[in-house]
Amino acid sequence: MRFFEDGPTIPDELLTARDEGRVVFFCGAGVSIARAGLPDFLGLAESVVAKLRVSADSSAYKLLNEAREIGLCAGADGLIPADRIFGLLEREFFPRYIESAVTEVLKPSPNVDPSAHKILLDLATTPKGEIRLVTTNFDRLFDDPCLFKDRRDELQTWVAPHLPYLSHHDEMNGIVYLHGRANKEYTTSGDGRFILSSAQFDRAYLAEGWATRFFKEVMACHVVVFVGYGADDPPVHYLLEGIDQEKRSNGMYAFQSGVPDEAAAKWRHKGVEAIAYPKGCHRTLWETLEAWAQKARSPDAWYESIIDLAKKGPTNLQPHERGQIAYIPEFWITKRPKERRENNLVAV
Repeated sequence: MRFFEDGPTIPDELLTARDEGRVVFFCGAGVSIARAGLPDFLGLAESVVAKLRVSADSSAYKLLNEAREIGLCAGADGLIPADRIFGLLEREFFPRYIESAVTEVLKPSPNVDPSAHKILLDLATTPKGEIRLVTTNFDRLFDDPCLFKDRRDELQTWVAPHLPYLSHHDEMNGIVYLHGRANKEYTTSGDGRFILSSAQFDRAYLAEGWATRFFKEVMACHVVVFVGYGADDPPVHYLLEGIDQEKRSNGMYAFQSGVPDEAAAKWRHKGVEAIAYPKGCHRTLWETLEAWAQKARSPDAWYESIIDLAKKGPTNLQPHERGQIAYIPEFWITKRPKERRENNLVAV
Protein backbone atom coordinates (compact mmCIF):
# COMPACT_ATOMS: atom_id res chain seq x y z
CA MET A 1 0.00 0.00 0.00
CA ARG A 2 1.11 3.55 -0.72
CA PHE A 3 0.18 6.59 1.34
CA PHE A 4 1.09 8.97 -1.53
CA GLU A 5 1.14 8.71 -5.30
CA ASP A 6 4.94 8.99 -5.52
CA GLY A 7 5.68 7.34 -2.19
CA PRO A 8 7.15 3.92 -1.42
CA THR A 9 4.92 0.86 -1.44
CA ILE A 10 4.83 -0.65 2.03
CA PRO A 11 3.99 -4.37 1.96
CA ASP A 12 0.59 -5.15 3.46
CA GLU A 13 2.11 -7.87 5.63
CA LEU A 14 4.47 -5.29 7.17
CA LEU A 15 1.59 -2.88 7.88
CA THR A 16 -0.29 -5.72 9.55
CA ALA A 17 2.74 -6.86 11.57
CA ARG A 18 3.22 -3.34 12.92
CA ASP A 19 -0.45 -3.13 13.90
CA GLU A 20 -0.06 -6.44 15.72
CA GLY A 21 2.99 -5.23 17.65
CA ARG A 22 5.43 -7.61 15.96
CA VAL A 23 7.84 -5.07 14.44
CA VAL A 24 11.13 -3.74 15.83
CA PHE A 25 12.46 -0.60 14.14
CA PHE A 26 16.24 -0.28 13.77
CA CYS A 27 17.16 3.38 13.34
CA GLY A 28 20.42 4.54 11.78
CA ALA A 29 22.15 7.82 11.07
CA GLY A 30 19.62 8.77 8.40
CA VAL A 31 17.04 9.36 11.13
CA SER A 32 19.25 11.92 12.86
CA ILE A 33 20.30 13.46 9.55
CA ALA A 34 16.74 13.91 8.26
CA ARG A 35 15.54 16.85 10.37
CA ALA A 36 17.96 17.18 13.28
CA GLY A 37 20.85 17.84 10.90
CA LEU A 38 23.37 15.52 12.55
CA PRO A 39 26.08 13.85 10.41
CA ASP A 40 26.26 10.34 9.01
CA PHE A 41 28.99 7.96 10.21
CA LEU A 42 31.55 9.11 7.66
CA GLY A 43 30.63 12.74 8.31
CA LEU A 44 31.08 12.10 12.01
CA ALA A 45 34.56 10.69 11.36
CA GLU A 46 35.42 13.73 9.26
CA SER A 47 34.28 16.13 11.99
CA VAL A 48 36.14 14.20 14.70
CA VAL A 49 39.34 14.30 12.64
CA ALA A 50 38.93 18.07 12.42
CA LYS A 51 38.16 18.43 16.15
CA LEU A 52 41.23 16.44 17.10
CA ARG A 53 43.37 18.44 14.67
CA VAL A 54 44.75 15.29 13.12
CA SER A 55 47.89 16.00 11.10
CA ALA A 56 47.84 15.69 7.32
CA ASP A 57 50.42 12.88 7.40
CA SER A 58 48.26 10.79 9.74
CA SER A 59 46.98 7.45 8.42
CA ALA A 60 43.46 8.36 9.56
CA TYR A 61 43.59 11.69 7.73
CA LYS A 62 44.82 10.04 4.52
CA LEU A 63 42.19 7.30 4.66
CA LEU A 64 39.43 9.86 5.21
CA ASN A 65 40.51 11.78 2.10
CA GLU A 66 40.67 8.53 0.15
CA ALA A 67 37.15 7.63 1.29
CA ARG A 68 35.77 10.97 0.14
CA GLU A 69 37.56 10.78 -3.24
CA ILE A 70 36.38 7.24 -3.93
CA GLY A 71 32.86 8.16 -2.86
CA LEU A 72 32.76 11.12 -5.23
CA CYS A 73 34.13 9.09 -8.13
CA ALA A 74 31.83 6.12 -7.55
CA GLY A 75 28.81 8.25 -6.67
CA ALA A 76 28.37 6.63 -3.27
CA ASP A 77 29.90 6.69 0.18
CA GLY A 78 30.58 3.61 2.25
CA LEU A 79 33.24 1.98 0.06
CA ILE A 80 35.76 2.70 2.81
CA PRO A 81 33.90 2.11 6.10
CA ALA A 82 34.21 4.84 8.71
CA ASP A 83 34.96 2.25 11.40
CA ARG A 84 38.41 1.82 9.81
CA ILE A 85 39.07 5.53 10.19
CA PHE A 86 38.12 5.40 13.87
CA GLY A 87 40.37 2.36 14.23
CA LEU A 88 43.32 4.38 12.99
CA LEU A 89 42.42 7.27 15.30
CA GLU A 90 42.63 4.85 18.25
CA ARG A 91 46.33 4.38 17.47
CA GLU A 92 46.96 8.09 17.94
CA PHE A 93 44.51 9.23 20.64
CA PHE A 94 43.15 7.97 23.94
CA PRO A 95 39.52 6.76 23.70
CA ARG A 96 38.29 9.54 26.01
CA TYR A 97 39.53 12.19 23.58
CA ILE A 98 37.84 10.49 20.63
CA GLU A 99 34.56 10.08 22.51
CA SER A 100 34.66 13.65 23.73
CA ALA A 101 35.03 14.85 20.13
CA VAL A 102 32.20 12.55 19.00
CA THR A 103 29.75 13.90 21.56
CA GLU A 104 30.76 17.50 20.84
CA VAL A 105 29.93 16.96 17.17
CA LEU A 106 26.62 15.25 17.95
CA LYS A 107 25.34 17.72 20.55
CA PRO A 108 22.07 19.04 19.11
CA SER A 109 21.41 22.74 18.84
CA PRO A 110 18.81 24.27 21.19
CA ASN A 111 16.36 24.64 18.29
CA VAL A 112 16.88 21.13 16.91
CA ASP A 113 13.95 19.55 15.05
CA PRO A 114 13.29 16.12 16.63
CA SER A 115 10.18 15.34 14.57
CA ALA A 116 11.83 12.48 12.65
CA HIS A 117 12.61 10.77 15.97
CA LYS A 118 9.02 11.31 17.13
CA ILE A 119 7.72 9.70 13.93
CA LEU A 120 9.82 6.58 14.52
CA LEU A 121 8.80 6.44 18.17
CA ASP A 122 5.14 6.53 17.16
CA LEU A 123 5.69 3.74 14.64
CA ALA A 124 7.63 1.69 17.19
CA THR A 125 4.86 1.99 19.78
CA THR A 126 2.53 -1.01 19.75
CA PRO A 127 -1.24 -0.83 20.27
CA LYS A 128 -0.54 -1.83 23.89
CA GLY A 129 1.80 1.15 24.35
CA GLU A 130 5.03 -0.87 24.30
CA ILE A 131 8.02 0.61 22.48
CA ARG A 132 10.16 -1.57 20.22
CA LEU A 133 12.98 0.57 18.90
CA VAL A 134 16.72 -0.03 18.48
CA THR A 135 19.20 2.63 17.38
CA THR A 136 22.88 2.52 16.51
CA ASN A 137 23.08 6.31 16.85
CA PHE A 138 24.84 7.90 19.81
CA ASP A 139 22.67 11.01 20.25
CA ARG A 140 19.93 11.11 22.89
CA LEU A 141 17.11 12.53 20.76
CA PHE A 142 14.95 9.43 21.17
CA ASP A 143 14.67 9.81 24.94
CA ASP A 144 15.69 13.36 25.81
CA PRO A 145 13.00 14.60 28.25
CA CYS A 146 13.60 18.21 27.17
CA LEU A 147 12.48 17.31 23.66
CA PHE A 148 9.61 14.98 24.54
CA LYS A 149 7.99 16.43 27.64
CA ASP A 150 4.69 14.75 26.84
CA ARG A 151 6.15 11.24 27.03
CA ARG A 152 5.86 9.08 30.08
CA ASP A 153 8.58 9.48 32.71
CA GLU A 154 9.31 5.77 33.01
CA LEU A 155 10.59 5.21 29.49
CA GLN A 156 12.94 2.24 29.70
CA THR A 157 16.28 2.37 27.91
CA TRP A 158 19.18 -0.05 27.54
CA VAL A 159 22.70 1.04 26.62
CA ALA A 160 25.30 -1.38 25.26
CA PRO A 161 26.68 -3.67 26.41
CA HIS A 162 23.85 -4.00 28.96
CA LEU A 163 21.09 -5.19 26.64
CA PRO A 164 17.79 -6.93 27.38
CA TYR A 165 17.67 -10.71 27.22
CA LEU A 166 14.54 -11.18 25.14
CA SER A 167 14.52 -14.90 25.83
CA HIS A 168 13.98 -14.02 29.52
CA HIS A 169 11.13 -11.56 28.90
CA ASP A 170 7.78 -11.84 27.21
CA GLU A 171 8.22 -8.68 25.17
CA MET A 172 10.68 -5.92 24.40
CA ASN A 173 9.49 -2.58 25.74
CA GLY A 174 11.82 0.41 25.46
CA ILE A 175 14.69 1.90 23.48
CA VAL A 176 17.95 0.02 22.93
CA TYR A 177 21.13 2.00 22.21
CA LEU A 178 23.01 -0.82 20.56
CA HIS A 179 26.31 1.05 20.06
CA GLY A 180 26.29 3.30 23.11
CA ARG A 181 24.81 6.68 23.99
CA ALA A 182 26.14 10.13 24.85
CA ASN A 183 25.77 11.30 28.42
CA LYS A 184 23.23 14.03 29.19
CA GLU A 185 25.83 16.78 28.96
CA TYR A 186 27.21 15.51 25.63
CA THR A 187 30.74 15.48 27.00
CA THR A 188 31.52 11.78 26.58
CA SER A 189 29.84 8.38 26.34
CA GLY A 190 27.43 7.42 29.07
CA ASP A 191 26.88 3.96 30.61
CA GLY A 192 29.57 2.35 28.47
CA ARG A 193 31.88 2.88 25.50
CA PHE A 194 30.85 3.86 21.98
CA ILE A 195 31.13 1.25 19.25
CA LEU A 196 33.15 3.21 16.69
CA SER A 197 36.18 1.30 15.43
CA SER A 198 36.59 -2.00 13.64
CA ALA A 199 38.06 -3.54 16.79
CA GLN A 200 35.07 -2.42 18.86
CA PHE A 201 32.63 -3.79 16.27
CA ASP A 202 34.52 -7.09 16.28
CA ARG A 203 34.26 -7.37 20.07
CA ALA A 204 30.55 -6.54 20.11
CA TYR A 205 29.57 -8.86 17.25
CA LEU A 206 32.26 -11.56 17.22
CA ALA A 207 34.63 -11.92 20.17
CA GLU A 208 32.13 -11.13 22.95
CA GLY A 209 29.09 -11.40 20.70
CA TRP A 210 26.54 -9.60 22.88
CA ALA A 211 25.26 -7.50 19.95
CA THR A 212 24.89 -10.57 17.73
CA ARG A 213 23.09 -12.45 20.51
CA PHE A 214 20.63 -9.61 20.93
CA PHE A 215 19.95 -9.31 17.19
CA LYS A 216 19.32 -13.06 16.88
CA GLU A 217 16.80 -12.85 19.71
CA VAL A 218 15.05 -9.95 17.97
CA MET A 219 14.86 -11.86 14.68
CA ALA A 220 13.49 -14.95 16.40
CA CYS A 221 10.19 -13.31 17.29
CA HIS A 222 9.92 -9.97 15.45
CA VAL A 223 9.89 -8.43 12.01
CA VAL A 224 12.85 -6.06 11.57
CA VAL A 225 12.64 -2.73 9.71
CA PHE A 226 15.80 -0.73 8.95
CA VAL A 227 15.31 3.03 8.63
CA GLY A 228 18.17 5.45 7.98
CA TYR A 229 20.75 2.91 6.81
CA GLY A 230 22.58 2.18 3.58
CA ALA A 231 23.14 -1.43 2.63
CA ASP A 232 26.91 -1.01 3.01
CA ASP A 233 26.86 0.84 6.35
CA PRO A 234 29.10 -0.78 9.01
CA PRO A 235 26.21 -1.41 11.45
CA VAL A 236 24.26 -3.29 8.77
CA HIS A 237 27.35 -5.30 7.78
CA TYR A 238 28.03 -6.43 11.34
CA LEU A 239 24.36 -7.05 12.20
CA LEU A 240 23.79 -9.34 9.24
CA GLU A 241 27.24 -10.92 8.89
CA GLY A 242 27.15 -14.60 9.71
CA ILE A 243 23.37 -14.74 10.25
CA ASP A 244 21.95 -17.68 8.31
CA GLN A 245 19.33 -16.44 5.87
CA GLU A 246 17.08 -19.42 6.54
CA LYS A 247 16.82 -18.29 10.17
CA ARG A 248 15.38 -14.92 9.17
CA SER A 249 11.87 -16.33 9.02
CA ASN A 250 10.00 -13.34 10.39
CA GLY A 251 11.19 -11.01 7.65
CA MET A 252 13.44 -7.97 7.36
CA TYR A 253 12.81 -4.77 5.43
CA ALA A 254 14.85 -1.66 4.65
CA PHE A 255 13.84 1.67 3.17
CA GLN A 256 16.21 2.39 0.29
CA SER A 257 16.56 5.32 -2.11
CA GLY A 258 16.54 4.36 -5.80
CA VAL A 259 14.48 2.60 -8.44
CA PRO A 260 12.96 -0.68 -7.19
CA ASP A 261 15.32 -3.06 -9.03
CA GLU A 262 18.46 -1.23 -7.93
CA ALA A 263 17.23 -0.87 -4.36
CA ALA A 264 16.36 -4.55 -4.20
CA ALA A 265 19.78 -5.56 -5.54
CA LYS A 266 21.57 -3.66 -2.77
CA TRP A 267 19.83 -5.62 0.00
CA ARG A 268 18.86 -8.95 -1.58
CA HIS A 269 22.12 -10.77 -0.78
CA LYS A 270 21.69 -9.72 2.86
CA GLY A 271 18.29 -11.40 3.06
CA VAL A 272 16.50 -8.05 3.39
CA GLU A 273 13.56 -6.84 1.29
CA ALA A 274 14.12 -3.28 0.10
CA ILE A 275 11.26 -0.75 0.13
CA ALA A 276 12.26 1.68 -2.59
CA TYR A 277 11.51 5.39 -2.76
CA PRO A 278 12.60 7.91 -5.44
CA LYS A 279 16.36 8.41 -5.51
CA GLY A 280 17.47 11.33 -3.39
CA CYS A 281 13.88 12.24 -2.53
CA HIS A 282 14.09 11.79 1.23
CA ARG A 283 11.16 14.16 1.68
CA THR A 284 8.91 11.53 0.10
CA LEU A 285 10.19 8.91 2.53
CA TRP A 286 9.53 11.05 5.59
CA GLU A 287 6.10 12.12 4.38
CA THR A 288 5.24 8.44 4.04
CA LEU A 289 6.63 7.55 7.47
CA GLU A 290 4.72 10.45 8.98
CA ALA A 291 1.46 9.32 7.36
CA TRP A 292 2.12 5.76 8.55
CA ALA A 293 2.75 7.08 12.07
CA GLN A 294 -0.52 9.00 11.95
CA LYS A 295 -2.32 5.78 11.03
CA ALA A 296 -0.52 4.02 13.90
CA ARG A 297 -1.56 6.69 16.42
CA SER A 298 -5.24 6.74 15.41
CA PRO A 299 -6.09 3.68 13.30
CA ASP A 300 -9.87 4.07 13.57
CA ALA A 301 -9.72 7.72 12.48
CA TRP A 302 -7.48 6.75 9.56
CA TYR A 303 -9.84 3.99 8.40
CA GLU A 304 -12.80 6.35 8.66
CA SER A 305 -10.98 8.89 6.49
CA ILE A 306 -10.39 6.22 3.85
CA ILE A 307 -14.06 5.22 3.96
CA ASP A 308 -14.95 8.87 3.35
CA LEU A 309 -12.48 8.91 0.47
CA ALA A 310 -14.22 5.89 -1.05
CA LYS A 311 -17.42 7.91 -1.44
CA LYS A 312 -15.87 9.59 -4.49
CA GLY A 313 -16.27 6.32 -6.39
CA PRO A 314 -13.53 4.20 -8.00
CA THR A 315 -13.30 6.23 -11.22
CA ASN A 316 -12.51 9.41 -9.28
CA LEU A 317 -9.70 7.88 -7.22
CA GLN A 318 -5.98 7.61 -7.87
CA PRO A 319 -4.48 4.08 -7.98
CA HIS A 320 -2.79 4.51 -4.58
CA GLU A 321 -6.11 5.67 -3.08
CA ARG A 322 -7.87 2.56 -4.37
CA GLY A 323 -5.05 0.55 -2.81
CA GLN A 324 -5.73 2.18 0.55
CA ILE A 325 -9.40 1.25 0.33
CA ALA A 326 -8.54 -2.33 -0.62
CA TYR A 327 -6.27 -2.54 2.44
CA ILE A 328 -9.08 -1.88 4.96
CA PRO A 329 -9.39 -5.13 6.94
CA GLU A 330 -12.73 -6.89 6.98
CA PHE A 331 -12.74 -7.15 10.78
CA TRP A 332 -12.66 -3.37 11.05
CA ILE A 333 -15.59 -2.92 8.67
CA THR A 334 -17.71 -5.48 10.49
CA LYS A 335 -17.15 -3.86 13.89
CA ARG A 336 -18.52 -0.51 12.70
CA PRO A 337 -22.10 0.45 13.65
CA LYS A 338 -24.64 -1.11 11.29
CA GLU A 339 -26.02 2.17 9.94
CA ARG A 340 -22.52 3.39 9.04
CA ARG A 341 -21.75 0.13 7.23
CA GLU A 342 -24.93 0.41 5.19
CA ASN A 343 -24.21 4.03 4.29
CA ASN A 344 -20.63 3.49 3.21
CA LEU A 345 -20.08 -0.03 1.90
CA VAL A 346 -21.83 0.62 -1.40
CA ALA A 347 -19.31 3.34 -2.14
CA VAL A 348 -16.42 1.04 -1.21
